Amino acid sequence: MREGAGNQVGHAEAMLLLQELLDTQSRALLEGDTVAMRATVNMPYRRQTAAAAVIVESTADMERGVLAFSESLRALGVNHLIRLATDAEFLNDSLIEGHYVTHTLHNATQMVPSFLNRVVMQSFDGDWRMIELASELESRGWPINLLHVAGSGSVRNSKDAYDPRRDVSHPLPVYQRFLARLTDATVAQDFDLTVNMSNGDTADTFERTAQSAQFLGPNIICGYHDSLFLKAGQKAIPPIKSRMILKHTGMGWKLKHVTNAIANPKYPFGTPEPTTALPTHREIQERTKSWPTSL
Repeated sequence: MREGAGNQVGHAEAMLLLQELLDTQSRALLEGDTVAMRATVNMPYRRQTAAAAVIVESTADMERGVLAFSESLRALGVNHLIRLATDAEFLNDSLIEGHYVTHTLHNATQMVPSFLNRVVMQSFDGDWRMIELASELESRGWPINLLHVAGSGSVRNSKDAYDPRRDVSHPLPVYQRFLARLTDATVAQDFDLTVNMSNGDTADTFERTAQSAQFLGPNIICGYHDSLFLKAGQKAIPPIKSRMILKHTGMGWKLKHVTNAIANPKYPFGTPEPTTALPTHREIQERTKSWPTSL
């Protein structure tokens, strides 16, 4: 934890860094500048409204969101987008959580009621980028193309009793430990097709190797990994790209969602057919009509 993270100096620095990011984003959103906006976000990032949540994983989805939001501002006649930080704190040396208020004006006239937002930003080699954003808006899908302020509720959630971001600098080791425990349980308890794969002629070893992971909240990790089937130490089939969303409960980290890049048209199947096309979490939500979501 950085020196002064909880004192006045740390608070002032966090407020300054947050306001700089907000000012850059406000200009980009008002102008529909997807390039400038892309430089201020890291993917995946989590976008919440009063009614739904989505994980934005691709540049295409990010650009859709920026352009839709920008168009909604133009449709309202907004020519001043003012977003002012109200508080900010360092969760650890590389994470800042803060709140800000959004004002949408045509000259001096307010076009929609001002609304509260909560944001988390992370330092990537000295560049601060947004990884989580919650707003008091009504929206049940993506992109957010209508600025309708929620009638009730607040994004000022009470502090979680357990917030690992204050003690863990990076979630990748947490994600890899979960994968290792899950893989051991898979092989030992014989509860999915991977056991038949690794016990048969196709492969003799099954491994999951974490590639990246990101905190998307105090109790949510979105991670990406490769599932590997080996035969005599060699790859039996190409690696299967996968994504897992973990949620922390009183019992520890639990699996909430899993997606695998497999092209097999039917389930169950004998041998998986890996593909490079890992569906995004948003695509799965759209496909299954799972809006809203408690993610």
